[in-house]
Amino acid sequence: MSRRAALLRAFLAALAAVLVAGCGVAPDDRPEEVSTDPAPASAPGIGSSGSGPLVTLYLIRGADLTPVVRRTTTRTTPVVLDLLLEGPTRIEAADGIRTALAPELVGVEATEPDGTVTLTLTRGFTGLTGGNQLLAVAQVVWSLTELPAVTGVRFTVEGAPVEVPTDEGLTASPVERDDYASVAPATPTPSPSPTTGPPDDPEDPEDPDGAPSTPPTSTGAPAS
Repeated sequence: MSRRAALLRAFLAALAAVLVAGCGVAPDDRPEEVSTDPAPASAPGIGSSGSGPLVTLYLIRGADLTPVVRRTTTRTTPVVLDLLLEGPTRIEAADGIRTALAPELVGVEATEPDGTVTLTLTRGFTGLTGGNQLLAVAQVVWSLTELPAVTGVRFTVEGAPVEVPTDEGLTASPVERDDYASVAPATPTPSPSPTTGPPDDPEDPEDPDGAPSTPPTSTGAPAS
């Protein structure tokens, strides 16, 4: 090997070492395994199929309220109201279920210690006509009073109490479920039922409430 070639090789080796050191990467004879952990799963949201609590909402079938169930992350007044304002699912709508509410109509203003929730309405709420306004109010009242802490609902517009329809006429006072008995759901509230055992067999001789399976027999002669 000539002297010039040896000097060139030495120069190139030194240049490579400088470049590697400048990049801050140490040379490695073996490939390094890179870990690729999966992305964290997102938390279930409103109406998702997660494992959160169930809430019962009230929509409309015909001229009455009808209960539907949603799964959510938490049972609070704003969450229940948001779910209610989403209206029926496609399957529910195809089954004849509807809503009298529009998303821009209501919002939670306050919850009082006595369990009365104060909602604020837009002026558009007064545009609901006939029985639709009563049904819309009934949907809100029945849905929110599913929460144990809620006993009644007061409706306001720009901070002032507003009259809403009830079975007995207009009122600006807080309203409860009993004020909408005329549109009460005809079907029971859908909810998971606990598994129970079979009913007692009335013919079971060990059943304290049932009759013995065979009449008692006498083992001795009747007394004379």
